[in-house]
Amino acid sequence: MNDFYKDPRVSNAALNAFYKRNAKSGEVHSIHLLHHGETVLRIAIPPYKADDKRESYSLSKTFIATAIGVLVTEGKLSLDARIVDLFPDKCPEVISENLAKMRLRHVLSMNTGHEACTMTRIAFADDPVRAFLALEVEFEPGTHFTYNTGASCILACLVEKITGMPALDYLTAKVLIPMGITGVSWLTVAGGQNQGGCGIHVSCDDIARLGQLYLNGGVWNGKRFLSEEWVREATSKISDNTGNGSPDWCAGYGFQIWRNAREGYRGDGAFGQLMVVFPERDMVVAIQGLLGDMWGEVESVYDLVEDLYKGSDEPLCLPNYAPLESEQKTSGLEEEFYTLSDNPMDLTGMYLTYDSDKNEMCVNLSNSENTEVVRAGNGHWADSVVFINKIKPNMPDFQPTHGPARTELSASYTAEDGKLSLSVRFRNCPHPMTWTITGDYENIKLEIEDRGFMSKGAAELLGKKFHG
Repeated sequence: MNDFYKDPRVSNAALNAFYKRNAKSGEVHSIHLLHHGETVLRIAIPPYKADDKRESYSLSKTFIATAIGVLVTEGKLSLDARIVDLFPDKCPEVISENLAKMRLRHVLSMNTGHEACTMTRIAFADDPVRAFLALEVEFEPGTHFTYNTGASCILACLVEKITGMPALDYLTAKVLIPMGITGVSWLTVAGGQNQGGCGIHVSCDDIARLGQLYLNGGVWNGKRFLSEEWVREATSKISDNTGNGSPDWCAGYGFQIWRNAREGYRGDGAFGQLMVVFPERDMVVAIQGLLGDMWGEVESVYDLVEDLYKGSDEPLCLPNYAPLESEQKTSGLEEEFYTLSDNPMDLTGMYLTYDSDKNEMCVNLSNSENTEVVRAGNGHWADSVVFINKIKPNMPDFQPTHGPARTELSASYTAEDGKLSLSVRFRNCPHPMTWTITGDYENIKLEIEDRGFMSKGAAELLGKKFHG
C-alpha cells in the first residue's frame, strides 16, 4: 500500500489544521484512519513508513490486555481470580490483607492498590512476579487508581504462565497472524518475560487493525477473538481517575484502555502514539509520532474526525523532514581510526569512510563485540540496521534490554570548521538525534543531541587517533 493515500472526500483544510496544531509540540510521522472498516487516510512522512515496526511505549498495554482478553474469552482465566492464587509459588511468606484482595480485574484496570508505578522495582529483577508480590500494597485494591506499568508486566508474566509460551508468541499465534499482523517484536525485562506495559514494536497499520478489532466488538473478518462482554468492559469506565491530569486522562480507565473526554476510547503511548476508537462514527485513528503535548494531539484528532469531510479548495501542506545536504562531499576526517574513551554508550572505536558511488558517509562504530556501519546520505536518507546496543534511544528505567536500530541518516559537511553533521532518524523508535563530529587527525569529538533519551553523559564522546 502506498505511504500516501487520501480519499478524495477527506478535507485538505482539516488535514492541514491537524498537522499545523501538532507541529507546535513535535512531529506526526504516520497516520492511518479507517472509516466503516475502509482506509480513507494513510500518510507517512519520509523517511518514515506506515508499516515501520517501531517501539510503542504504553500503547503496548492494549496489546497485552488483548492477550488476556483471549484467555478470558476462552474460559482459561477469570477476571475475579486472585493474583496470589494465580502465582501461588511466588508469594511472600506473609500475605498482606490488601495483597490477598488483589484480583486480575484490578491489575487490568490499574487498581492494584499500589501508591506508585512498580515497573522500576521489578523490571531488573530476576523474577518480576516475585518482586511484584513482595511490594507493599498501600491501598485496598479497587479503590485507588495508579498508572502502573509494572502491573502490565505482570499481565505478560501471567500469559506466559497460563499458556507455557512467551506473551508475544501467544498473541502472535492467537491474534496477530490471523489478523494479518506479522513481524512484531517485544522487548523483555531482566527475567526474560515480555515487558507487557511497554516495548512492543508494531506499525501504524497494526495499531489501526487492533482498533478495528475492538470497534468490531472483538470480531475480525467474521472470526471472534474477544467476547462482546470483554470488549464492553475493557472499554468502559472501570477506574475513577479523576484528578489524573488533563481531561482525556481523567475520563475513566478500563482494561489497559483510556476513556476519552469527548467520545470513544483509546490506547496511547508516550510521545504521541495513539489508537483512538470512535464507535459512534464507526471510525479508528492510528498515529505514530514524537509529540510533547498529547492532550493537544488528542484534541487535534477530535477536530480532524469532526471536519474530515468538510471540503475545501486549499492545497495540502504536509510536513517535510528533509535530509541534510552540502556541496562538500567529505569532512576531512576519513580514513582514520579513532579509539574512544569510556562512555555510557559503550562504544570503543570509530572509523569514517566515504562511499563516492552512493555519495554516502560511512560511520563504522565498534563496541568491542560488533562493528557496524551507519550510512549517511548527502541529500538523501540512507538506511542502515545497527545491532550495537545503546545506539537507539530508550527509556532506561523500564528497558534493561535493547533491540537493533533501524536508522535513516543524512549528512552535511562544513568546510570552514571541518564539522560533520549527521541527522539521525530511527524508523523503529520515535526519537530523532543529531550527531556532530569535529576534530583533527589526532583528536575527535562526537557530540549527540538526543532530547534527553540517552544515558546520562552520552552527549559527548572523545577519541584519539590510533597509531598502529
